[in-house]
Amino acid sequence: MLLSKIGMIMVISIMLIFQKDLRPVDAIETEQNLGVGSQPEIVIDPQGIIRIVYGVKNGKERDLYYVSSSDGGKSYSKPFMLGNFAQMGLGMGRGPQIAGSKDYTVVTIGDHHGDLFAINLSNATNQWSAPIKVNDADTTAKEALSGLGAGKNHDVYTAWLDTRLGNNNLYGAFSADGGLTWGKNRLIYKGEQQGICDCCKPSVFFDQNGKINVMFRNKLNGARNMYLITSKDKGEHFGQAQKLGTGDYMINACPMDGGDLTVDAAGKVTTVWRRQMDVYVATPGSPELKLGAGRTPVTLQTSEGVAIAWEQDRTIQFRSADGAKLSSLGNGQYPKLALIKKEKRAVCVFEREGNIIVKSVAL
Repeated sequence: MLLSKIGMIMVISIMLIFQKDLRPVDAIETEQNLGVGSQPEIVIDPQGIIRIVYGVKNGKERDLYYVSSSDGGKSYSKPFMLGNFAQMGLGMGRGPQIAGSKDYTVVTIGDHHGDLFAINLSNATNQWSAPIKVNDADTTAKEALSGLGAGKNHDVYTAWLDTRLGNNNLYGAFSADGGLTWGKNRLIYKGEQQGICDCCKPSVFFDQNGKINVMFRNKLNGARNMYLITSKDKGEHFGQAQKLGTGDYMINACPMDGGDLTVDAAGKVTTVWRRQMDVYVATPGSPELKLGAGRTPVTLQTSEGVAIAWEQDRTIQFRSADGAKLSSLGNGQYPKLALIKKEKRAVCVFEREGNIIVKSVAL
């Protein structure tokens, strides 16, 4: 029943063939159009392979696509359809998520039936697993809004909006094998006033000690502020949620903008998020700093600092890791960032007029 619902098609048998079909470009810095799609997500695995997933609307259907690059972004594989998810959430932060552990790449997909699925790629064999359902209560994740992060070895954690308690609250699940199997779903945070914000994507990030950091938008006393909550025992228990920033976002509606977070080698958490029509950067317990007008900010931890990208007036803005330079990457929306460590270079993927654009950025 699961396979018929998901419509997975011949993934394992032809991945090796597809992976070799590369399109060369003249230079790494050349902007590349990967084709039609929306809501791209990107990860670079420990071997330096760039992996991107995104959704494509096909009439009333929704298809999941994947591309990769094994040469630092000089060329990308042709788009390959991993499967069909008829009700896959796609838009406003909804869409496939991707993370890379030591030997695996995991992708999660939320659908408006209310289920969250995971598929796993073995980096060694280049073969994908069949999809499995992550939520252990049926049809409770109807918003299709989730976050995904990977830690050391094969640790992976996902957090999502879940209605099993009546309103949308924050639930999560842990995998110790790169997304092949998932543990019991556990409540991360129960909203004190009829749940949390209903349409903002949560974010997940492991620090180097294995602590899981989850950021989400709360709904409390008329405000829709961002909160951070952490677990030191692989998601078994979470501490008290901490509000980020000193100001309040007073609005009786959902901003549909979840922000992003990262953690450096010393354990310092940096968060970026939207309030009103502005983008802010903040560390827990400190006042926020306004970066400028915009929405959907994302972060990238580097040895030089935190690089940040966001959309401002349908243009992708990029702030360098040292915070000294702001540049435009051209028209687009919904940026995502990944780091090529050896070259001290960021890769930014985003939407532009219904297409997936990839651009290299010097840090």
